[in-house]
Amino acid sequence: MPLLDPTAIRPSRAGSGPAVVLLHGISKTRHMWDGLAALTGRFELLSYDLPGHGETLSPDGPYEIEDLSDQLAAVLTALGVTRAHVMGSSLGGMVAQHFAATRPERVDHLILCDTSPALSEGMRDELLTMQGRGLAHAAMARADLMDLAEEIFAPTLVLCADGADLAMREGADFLARSIPYGRLAFVPGAAADVVTERPDWLARVMLDFLG
Repeated sequence: MPLLDPTAIRPSRAGSGPAVVLLHGISKTRHMWDGLAALTGRFELLSYDLPGHGETLSPDGPYEIEDLSDQLAAVLTALGVTRAHVMGSSLGGMVAQHFAATRPERVDHLILCDTSPALSEGMRDELLTMQGRGLAHAAMARADLMDLAEEIFAPTLVLCADGADLAMREGADFLARSIPYGRLAFVPGAAADVVTERPDWLARVMLDFLG
């Protein structure tokens, strides 16, 4: 029995075309992707609430990013999706990194938004003291995916809000330099959250990148 039960997930599917998996950020829900609804004319958008967020209950004990990646694999298998574009923000971006590095045969293109392979000490402290923190916050704080970046071979677009702090910008730069087919773009007009602040810009970039 997996640590995180995939049957606890209630996935949302919208549109038709190549599958795009959308993994939301910490303290968000799958609805953070609602601004990309226009893409359903070209893609099937798959999203769900990560454990402890939205409709998905938190498990009884701690888990790691690896467990969230395993859960994603099981969810996609249950949906009959063998290969997809994968996009993640913040916490979801960490899950996407691990999934792409350990299951390359299942990832077509990868988009990482406002995420890092590991948090700085200041970011960890902020995460672990914020109101409403839970098991997901702790998993994100413990994560160290630095060694996995060079194992990601999918074409990868790393997006970082232009107003992000130095630690987040450095994390995004590390990913783009370490991932063999990675490239980086700083998103103008976004202070911290590319997905919710610049959805129209993001949709246009996705159409160009995913083809």
